[in-house]
Amino acid sequence: MVTFDARDPGTGEKAWARDPRLGALPPATLDPRLGLLVLAAHPDDETLGAGGLISASVAAERPVTVCVVTDGRASHAADLIDADELAGVRLEELRRAMRALGGPALEVLGYADGSLRENRAAVQAELALVIDSRPESVVVAPWRGDGHRDHRVLGEIAAELAAERGLVLWEYPIWMWHWADSAHPDVPWGRMRAVHLSAADRLAKRIALDSYVSQTTPRGSEPPQLDEGFLPCFRRPFETFTVASEPPSVAVERP
Repeated sequence: MVTFDARDPGTGEKAWARDPRLGALPPATLDPRLGLLVLAAHPDDETLGAGGLISASVAAERPVTVCVVTDGRASHAADLIDADELAGVRLEELRRAMRALGGPALEVLGYADGSLRENRAAVQAELALVIDSRPESVVVAPWRGDGHRDHRVLGEIAAELAAERGLVLWEYPIWMWHWADSAHPDVPWGRMRAVHLSAADRLAKRIALDSYVSQTTPRGSEPPQLDEGFLPCFRRPFETFTVASEPPSVAVERP
């Protein structure tokens, strides 16, 4: 098992960009007849991983729903901000971000941040209902190898539900860009595809990311969760998804 700490410097976009494979990923395309169901473990995951795709799909009048599973209350230490207050802040940030991305339908399940493993059965049952209410959709979920426990569990649930229903599944990495580098054996180069973004969609994503002030600015002694060493990975002119459903070979988790 590989662990990582979000406070570490990480790999950085310049290091990733030196690998020619990143700029030469095959394109990913959506069937125009299908809607989009984007699942996120925490408020901001949907924007980091798929904000440009959401913006483009809304602009194309594709049915788009974003479903955020936890309330994000564990992103900061309790002595810096009350957890209930933080959950409220992150919900309002999420709503602002969705407006910036064009106003997709939004569902918030409200599970406690960090609790998806303990609540797996309940989460799976709720998400089954969400998916079944939108059967003609591509499911977009966190990559199961991403390293954060909530991301892994949600990704596994999404993969199981999509496979049971014969739905297309795309997975987006987030923390992989931090703990891995281009030579890491767990980077799924062979399954990664790129969605290239228009200038309008890149701008919408940038504004949406700026909505998450609680995550991009320091609080007390804590540095931001998303700092300027990490954010450039999400300002690329494309977004990256894995398109196959095999489980990752190694479990990678953030404590």
